[in-house]
Amino acid sequence: MIDKLVRLAAEVGTPTGAEPLLLLARGQGVTYDHPLITVEHVLPQNPKADSQWVELFDEEQRAQWTHRLGNLVLLNRAKNSAAQNYDFTAKKAKYFTGRGGVAPFALTSQVLQHAEWTPEVLKARQEELLGVLFGEWRL
Repeated sequence: MIDKLVRLAAEVGTPTGAEPLLLLARGQGVTYDHPLITVEHVLPQNPKADSQWVELFDEEQRAQWTHRLGNLVLLNRAKNSAAQNYDFTAKKAKYFTGRGGVAPFALTSQVLQHAEWTPEVLKARQEELLGVLFGEWRL
């Protein structure tokens, strides 16, 4: 189990493999319809050369953070299929908020509290989510 968490801390890998892990970090009493949920990268996998993402993350940082748990959020399938590589503010407004200005998923709503998405924010979020998993699995 420890080996799996060490690998998780380094990189999640494919979105399909990340879904069950993201679902562990949910509020008590919350259930989701798994076939309708997809995983979205906040920091896009392929940001445009003139985007805010390229200014905030150098190439090495993008390689380090793109597929980590801290960079992933849950979206419903319809929103994720329409998602683009927008800058953070636009992405938050367009994809990460639902009715009433809140996201339907706890992990996604946590992203809304941040004014920007930086390597420092990702590092803190990564540590927080791993802490939840360590607690859930009693490690």
